[in-house]
Parts: sequence; structure tokens; C-alpha cells
Amino acid sequence: MKCPNCGNELEEGKLLCESCGYEIKIVPDFDIELEDKLNESISSVMKDMAGEEMAGEEDDLKDSISDYFLNRPIHLSATKKAILALVVFLVIAGSIAVFTVHMVEDYRYNSYDYQYDRAVDCAAHNDYSEAVRYLERALAISSGDLDVRFLLAKYYEKNGQQQSTISLLRELLEIGAGYAKRDEVYDMLLEIYEDRNEYDLMGALLVECDVPRIVTKYNKYVALKPEFNKQGGVYEELISISLKGNTQGFVYYTLDGTVPTENASVYETPILLEPGEYTIKAMFVNMYGMKSEIETQHYYINLSAPEAPVIEPESGTYTAPVLIEVYRDYGTKVYYTTDGSVPDKSSTQYTAPIEMLYGISNFSFIAMDESGLRSDVVKRTYQLEAQANFDTELALQVLKNSLYASGKLLDTDGSVPNKSGSNQYKVRTLFQTDASMYYIVYEEYVDITGERHETNDIYAIDVNTAELYLAYKVNEGKYNLQPFAEQ
Repeated sequence: MKCPNCGNELEEGKLLCESCGYEIKIVPDFDIELEDKLNESISSVMKDMAGEEMAGEEDDLKDSISDYFLNRPIHLSATKKAILALVVFLVIAGSIAVFTVHMVEDYRYNSYDYQYDRAVDCAAHNDYSEAVRYLERALAISSGDLDVRFLLAKYYEKNGQQQSTISLLRELLEIGAGYAKRDEVYDMLLEIYEDRNEYDLMGALLVECDVPRIVTKYNKYVALKPEFNKQGGVYEELISISLKGNTQGFVYYTLDGTVPTENASVYETPILLEPGEYTIKAMFVNMYGMKSEIETQHYYINLSAPEAPVIEPESGTYTAPVLIEVYRDYGTKVYYTTDGSVPDKSSTQYTAPIEMLYGISNFSFIAMDESGLRSDVVKRTYQLEAQANFDTELALQVLKNSLYASGKLLDTDGSVPNKSGSNQYKVRTLFQTDASMYYIVYEEYVDITGERHETNDIYAIDVNTAELYLAYKVNEGKYNLQPFAEQ
């Protein structure tokens, strides 16, 4: 079928030309008997007007009229007969016309295609009020097309019916699990919520969203459960647990199974789990104040701590240099401090015998296995003293006087040429030869900020004669000496 206005070929059932917008006039088929009667009436009128005999028709007409005018003779002239026939024809024709109009209107009202096409045409002319009316009628006729429902949601939005838009979009998400345009429905609904600053509704919707692109696009508005770097379970090693939210915000956690709140610990650095049992509960709160559901993981760290290292010598007072030695289990490493603090992996690692420090020193040692599990701490306190003619104070004064005399220092306070800082000197330990005992003194440069730097210059001073030497360390407890005067 072609459009009578522009000639465009129309699809079957279409009542509106998509090319020019012309409305197609459809007249339904007439009843055959009614059509026959109409033809007979028209034929009779034409015969009377031509002066032909109408004997049979006259009798019928008389009988019909006599029903209304009882006991009165009926006499009709040919002209009257024609007029009466014409009146009957017009009445019948009018009835047919009215019937036809009603049929067309009824057809249009119940035609899905007509109502849909009229809605599209009204929308094309920005008449969204009428577009909504026509499309609602189309859906009342057939409500199964999700694309048409989505189109109606767009028309609602254009027509300012935002609440109707929201209701229809949510309805589409509920019934259209496999709908191809599901991501567009999410997008449209979330944009409305975003414009209205309804972040709580956005967060709740995104938690249930099954479209990755949408979750990624609106990620900052949703608070998902925190991610754990390790799943719960039994571990035969020490582990560190990292927690991560899906966007900017804060992760709150507990280690004892209690429900975290915003007063709980805030995750900042990995959580080291030592031997024992843990129930970690974590919650994420994004920058919009949205709280995630609680994520829970259970851990059991099943390890035996390594044996503590054996340290020799025992704590005590010593008058001659002694090396401190450590004995440990295979597969462990030993770390130590000299100020009494508890050592960890960042402390000094024991690799060879250690020189006992002059004066009082407090050593702490631990053994650590490959998993990072630590032994108990072993502590040693030593006091190293020398039976000498010159105490350390006099010995250090002899050293500074000699350095000043040689021009290395500007004064005996340690001022250094061409530098703003000063040199400082401290007896580190004792060194003993067959002939004598020596103070071993290390030189440090202290800059104007107070930071210390070793200069790598080492001196030895005879504890009985105060004779000065340059010392060169061979290894722990071993030095080569060279008279200071030979430098």
C-alpha cells in the first residue's frame, strides 16, 4: 500500500506515513446484506425519477407507511414516491457514515501501531504531553515491549513527570533482567538521582547493580565491601593483611570479631598476623558517607616461634675486650639493638662477632625465621672498663690537642677548617695486644643540623702512656696501629 499524499510505500498495518506524516483513512468492509439493500434503494429511486413503473415497490411502501397511519388510505404520486425513497436512502447512508466513523475511531483506539505512531509523531513535534497519552494507550493495548516502556520513561522525563520516570525505570530494572538496554536504564536513573543529590539511593542501587560499566562509571558513589588481599583460613606462616575500598574513603576494622564502627581502627598499613586466631571484620565508608556491608574473614596462624638465640658471654663487668657471639637455629636470622629496645627486621643483623662497647651497654637479640616469626627477646648488659693510668677523659684531651697541633682541628673544641660543624670523639671499645691495652676512638663529624657522619678516621690511645696511634680496623676486635707522628 502506498501513501496517497507522497507515494511512499507503507508497511502493512501502518496508519501514519513515516515520510510525510499523512494520516491514512481506513474504511472497514460493509455488511453484504446492508450493501445489497442500499443498492436496491438507490436503484428504485433512479427508476422512479426516470418515470418507470414501481407497482411492486409501491405496495411495499404503502404497507410500511400504513403501519403508522392505520385505517387511512395511502395514495402516493410518483414524485412523492421518489422523495420518500431519497429520504430513506439518506437515512440509511447517514447511518452507514456514522457507523463507519465509529468503526474507524474504535479501530484507531484499539490499534497498538496507530497509538505508537501518533506518540512518535507528537514527540517529534515536542508535544510530549500528547506523546505520553498516546504511548500510555499503546502500552495499555500491549505492555510486553520493554523498549516502548523505556521510551515512555524518556517521554515522562521530557514532560516533567520525573517521579513517573523514576517509577518506570525501577520497574524496568525489576522485570527486565535480560533487557539489552539495561545499562541505559541504570544510567538514566542514576543521573536523575545524581542531579537530585540523592547519594544514598545511588549507593543502594549500585550495590545491586549487575552491569560492570555502570558500577565503574559511578564508582565514587558506592560503598562496596572492603577487599582482603588474603582469604581466611589456616596458615603455616606469618601473613600480612591488606584492606582496600573500591574508591576514596576509609576502611574501619577490628581483629576480635566485634562489629566495626567509625570509632574503630582506621586501616593505614598492612596488618601483621602472628601465631594465633583472628576474626577480622571491616567496613568501608566512602567520601559521601555511604557505609558498606561488613566483610568478615577468619584466620588461624599455626606456627611455632623459633628458639631464642644463645648469647655469649653472659651479662657482667669486663676489664678486657671481649667479643659477643651469637648461636642460632638453622634457617633463622638474628637482629639486635644496643640501646635496650626490642629489635625487629629493620634492626642491625648479626653476621659476625660483635665488639663489646666501652662503658655500659644494653644489648637485645631476637631470632626470626623465614616466615617472619620472632623468638623471645634475649637481653645482655655489659660494663667494659680498663685499669689504666689515663682515664677516657684525659685520653681524649690528648687526642684533640694532638689534632689541633697538627692543624686538623682549629681548636680543641673540635672545630674543623672550612666547615661549619665540628668533630666529636668517643671511645668505642678496647683493643689489647701482647704489649699494651688501647682505647679505640672513633671520629664523627656533626653538622649544623646535629646530624652525625662517621669520617672513617679511627685512633688508638695507650691507656697507660697516652701514646697516640692511627688505627685501621681489620675485622671485629682486630686493628692495625700506626704511630700518629708518622702521618
